Amino acid sequence: MKNLVFSSKIFKGSRYGKGHPLDIDRVWPSIELLKIMNWVDDNQIIFNDPASIEELTIFHDLDYLNALKKAEVLQSLDFLEKQKFNIGLGVNPIFKEVFSRPAAAAKSSMRAIEFLAKNKTQKILNFSGGTHHGRKSFASGFCFLNDCILSILKAKELGFKKILYIDIDAHHCDAVQDNFKNENDIQIISIHEKNKWPRTGNLEDCKISNIVNLPVPEYFNDSEIIFLIDNIIIPYSIKFKPDITIIQAGTDCLKDDPQSKMILTNSSYWLSISKLKNLSIKTLILGGGGYNPYVTAKAWAGNWLVLNSNEDALQKNLNYECKELLSSLKWNNSRVRNGVPHKWLDKWSDGFKKQHVRTEIIELVNEVKKIKNL
Repeated sequence: MKNLVFSSKIFKGSRYGKGHPLDIDRVWPSIELLKIMNWVDDNQIIFNDPASIEELTIFHDLDYLNALKKAEVLQSLDFLEKQKFNIGLGVNPIFKEVFSRPAAAAKSSMRAIEFLAKNKTQKILNFSGGTHHGRKSFASGFCFLNDCILSILKAKELGFKKILYIDIDAHHCDAVQDNFKNENDIQIISIHEKNKWPRTGNLEDCKISNIVNLPVPEYFNDSEIIFLIDNIIIPYSIKFKPDITIIQAGTDCLKDDPQSKMILTNSSYWLSISKLKNLSIKTLILGGGGYNPYVTAKAWAGNWLVLNSNEDALQKNLNYECKELLSSLKWNNSRVRNGVPHKWLDKWSDGFKKQHVRTEIIELVNEVKKIKNL
């Protein structure tokens, strides 16, 4: 039974607009890297059309969905609608595919759950998913829909009794926690940078029966994430015994991402995914944050090898075609003003950086163990 990649063709050419952190390409380059390296068969890649409004109403309000669709058709909303739904304001701009793009990501996540429920496969990777800030009736934090919540609801609908959601994005999964808190058949675990937007995910929330928040300080390192996984996430998850695991694998936790001050290498990121992928037989791995297109494309492509237990291939140098692909990506950022740094183009793996586990992390582990009786 082969593992699968889910995505949508809409992501090639779709961008949020000039100056936005998501004015970059991430999803299609990740898939192209896999194809260039012959790491995936064509029949393992399943492209999905956008979800219908009806499909999305298992979570989102109909009025909001209609407004989002209207914004795509008209490329505008009146000011009162913008205010009510937070569409076209701040970091949630109206762009060409403002409904269709997030709806395609949502369809991929929901359909992935259907494949897992029907035993068509055991592991699926959806690079386009991970929109964990989207709210029931308004856009939030670059997220117009919430495929994380939609996939959890779909899993419940299709008979999964114990659902584990793990989020390693630099930002806390605020909407996911708010929607499912105190639902003990759904356990929510999040590692995120402390005091970063949306400024939720406090340690205190671990007193909620199904929430494990691991807010970490700036300069969170390779040794520290593995320490958290080994001492909290794995024992907690084994105790829960999930039927399915959904992992939001945003890459804004990586050292070269501009949206956080975490300093993880892709080696520790992949090792984390490797440790989490088999907490249940059925696993869905999503994308999420990730605002350096070169680093993100490599990291997400690498997740496919981790999912298939082929990590050794990540110790190689990138070949010419992969370098050409990455070099062709556009990013309006000072870090590439003088060209793309060789370190992002030469090798797949950054190499694990063993560092000191700080007292604050050890104290965090001890406090969570105390609250959760681990």
